[in-house]
Amino acid sequence: MINLKKEEINLFLHKVKEDPKHFNKYLFYKLQYFYGRRSQEIAILKITDIDFDKKEITFDLAKKKQETKLTLIMPDDIANEIKQQFENNTKTTEDYIFVENSAKIDGFKRNMRTYLERNSNKLINSLTNKNIALNTHDFRRLRGQHLYLAGNDLETIQSLYVHNSLDQTIEYLQIKEIEVNKMLLKDIT
Repeated sequence: MINLKKEEINLFLHKVKEDPKHFNKYLFYKLQYFYGRRSQEIAILKITDIDFDKKEITFDLAKKKQETKLTLIMPDDIANEIKQQFENNTKTTEDYIFVENSAKIDGFKRNMRTYLERNSNKLINSLTNKNIALNTHDFRRLRGQHLYLAGNDLETIQSLYVHNSLDQTIEYLQIKEIEVNKMLLKDIT
């Protein structure tokens, strides 16, 4: 289990954002974390998946046998940052947010993964004194854990993750390990 708090993830994201040439990485990781989505689901986002008027974002879900879409709310800060991503690149309404065409999606995902593998440990250590390296999928799991620790209902989290069962969500988010650790810490005090 990765021991990073929500605030520490936010510090990490802001550290990545400090370098303007890494804005697309920052936005990619932020979307992954905030929405708890897989890399593939973020990488294939198109401008048409964003409805700025309704403040909604629609994801094509990976790993589903039939085509499944999930539409979620889009807070103002995320909407503004997505608009900034558009402004940094000349795009049409049919374009992807992060890449020029579908042939570049796999390379883009590798780039996102490689950046984290090479830089996350150093950045996190400098911000938190923790020796932790992240991969892109960690944002998904951490978001679910943070939502759970904030007191959100597991069935609602299951809906966000589109898991087939509550047991799948409990196992995926390592809830039993979280609860055992909470129990042990509570017993000390």
